[in-house]
Order: sequence, then structure tokens, then C-alpha cells
Amino acid sequence: MIKKSLPLYILIINIVLTLILSEGNISEAGFIAEPVIKGIEFPVTISFTSDGRLFFTERCSGKVRVIEKAITSTPKLLPEPVFRFGPVSCYFERGLLGLTLDPQFGKNGFLYVYYSHKGSGHDDPYRHRLMRITVKDNKGSNPVAILDNLPIGSQREWGHGNHNGGNITFGTDGKLYLSIGDVAEPENSMDMQSFAGKILRLNSDGTAPKDNPFYDQSKPDSPKSYIYAYGLRNSFDLTFHPATGILYSTENGPDINDEINIIYAGKNYGWGPDRISGKQNKKGLEDPIIVYPSTIAPTGITFYTGTKYPSEYRDNLFFADWNNGNIHRVILDNRKGVVSKVDDNFFKHDDGIVDMVEGPDGLIYFTDQGGIYRLIYKH
Repeated sequence: MIKKSLPLYILIINIVLTLILSEGNISEAGFIAEPVIKGIEFPVTISFTSDGRLFFTERCSGKVRVIEKAITSTPKLLPEPVFRFGPVSCYFERGLLGLTLDPQFGKNGFLYVYYSHKGSGHDDPYRHRLMRITVKDNKGSNPVAILDNLPIGSQREWGHGNHNGGNITFGTDGKLYLSIGDVAEPENSMDMQSFAGKILRLNSDGTAPKDNPFYDQSKPDSPKSYIYAYGLRNSFDLTFHPATGILYSTENGPDINDEINIIYAGKNYGWGPDRISGKQNKKGLEDPIIVYPSTIAPTGITFYTGTKYPSEYRDNLFFADWNNGNIHRVILDNRKGVVSKVDDNFFKHDDGIVDMVEGPDGLIYFTDQGGIYRLIYKH
């Protein structure tokens, strides 16, 4: 009897396993990653419209693309790009790195990107550029460089091609925030006449706000006038607390001391020629709220404000990492951002994670080097 029933028993197990595996890995907390789209070219950053369209960048092609009905079970990737920037330098960590939508996107159609420009010579040097286009009917036009000639590590397709930063996001104050890495030159981070190793704050037209902490009325276009925070090595992503407006960032350390920081106006985060990272408890330096002695390469970061997950996740901070493909959960115990608990094993993806945002449907979306996914709660 056992021998006759064994093949059927094995068949049933195989069917059940197939169904489970087809849904992806279920975490201990009860979450799975559901693909929105796979087989695309390195989506570095994503941004939603309120109607459920999802704009994303392809790192090396220079294309901004859009998925219609991205929050439904039938998302549609449009075959034609919204716009193609370039030529793009894709050496090492360069590429089409940042994208965000204007808070008034529904009215003005403004979309902003940050990319590594591949120069052609003396009159067209390699550089980073902050660009704005106008989108109508999913087509972009009227490209404008609102901040140009931003630092890049080398004037060629080799040399220093890392620590570019590139995340851009609007704050609750309506200002545009841009992270720029030290472009692999630590001394840049302490140089107040360099954009590198900083988080910048600017108006949506590319000018420096007069209430910036180091604004120089005699030199309003100088790097110093744009600086919001300094002493940073490579702040990869930025997010604002939905209730307090406090700015949080992920910071890539030098083989050790990857960090999560609260970014305050005018503060020094310690990175520079002395290569200070991690918690130092030194006067004049702002310490991170979380430090990882072993490198994890923290990437995307977002707050969860929706109702699709159990209530204990609401207003939690989530960030991802590239090295392990983990999503980390951070519980903050008060409005000042003090960390109460960190769960480093909240969810594990099978590839390094790049960007992470909350969608208009109340789900968390994230990207890896070839796809876009949403995090679903199953039980």
C-alpha cells in the first residue's frame, strides 16, 4: 500500500512546492516579493504618479521609461521611452542615477533626473547634470539643465567612477534635495567650495534658497550656497518622515561603518581627509543613528504610511541593501527619530536591492538590477 501511494504523495508535494515557489520566498513576517516587471535594464530609481503610473530610469541606456497601471495585476510597460538622456557614461557606478516628479506633476508635468554625462571633449566635458523635462501623454520634451557642471571623478571611461550619489527628492518644504558623493576624493566632503560629498537643497528652478544654512548673498551660485549638509561619503538615498519632515539617508561607508543618518541643516557628518566614519562622539560631528561595522551597502530607504500591512508597520522606516538583498525594518520610538528596534532580517530578496518607495496603493515597491517588485503581505 505504501509503495503504491508513494508516487501520488510525491506528486502532491511537488505541486504544493511549485505553487509556493511560484509566489516567491515568504518571509517569517509573512511577506513575499511579487514581480511587477522583469527583464528590464537596471532600473536605478522609480517614482509613482498618483494615478498609478511608474516612471523609472535605465542606468546605461539613458532612458526614462513608464509602466502604466503599475499598481494593478496587469501592468503595461510602454515600448517607447518617455525621454532619452545622454550620452550617458555608464562606467563603474555612473549612469542615469536619479529621478523624481514635481509635487505639481499633474499640472506642470515636470520630471527631474540626475545623470553622468559622457563628454566629447574640452567644450563638452564629463560631468553630472541635474535636468528637468516636461512630460505630456507619457512623452518628455524641453530638456533644461537646472544645475550643470556637477563634479565627476574623471574625464574618461576609467579612473574614479564611483561615489556619485545622485538621489533627488522633494522635501515637505517643497524644495529639491540632491545627494552627491565624494566622487572617490574624501577631501571634497569638507570643501565648502565643492558640491561633492554633500546633500544640496535647491529651488525647483535650480537656484539656491536664501534660507540655506551657508547661503552666500554675494555668491548665490557658489557650491556653498547650495549646501544643506556636508562631510558625507556617498549618501545613496533620501526620505522624509511623513509627520515630522525630518530627513533620513543611507550612507555607504569605506568597507566598514555603513550608516543610517538623520540629516540636519548645516551639520557635519565627519567624512573627509581623515576618513572618519561611524559613531565618534566628537564635538562638531553628527553621529549616525545606525551603524553596520561590516559593509552591507545600504541603498533605498522609505517610510511606510499605508494600510495594506498590519498596523504595527505603519510609520516604520525601511531600508534595503545591495550586498545581501535584505530589507531592514526600523522602529522609531518618538518624533525625534530615536531608534527603538532594528530588524535586519525583515525580508530577504534573491538579488541586491537598489531603490525602494511606497506606492499610491499602500505597498512597498523595490528594484533590483533587472526588475521591479512589490512587497505583499500574505498572512
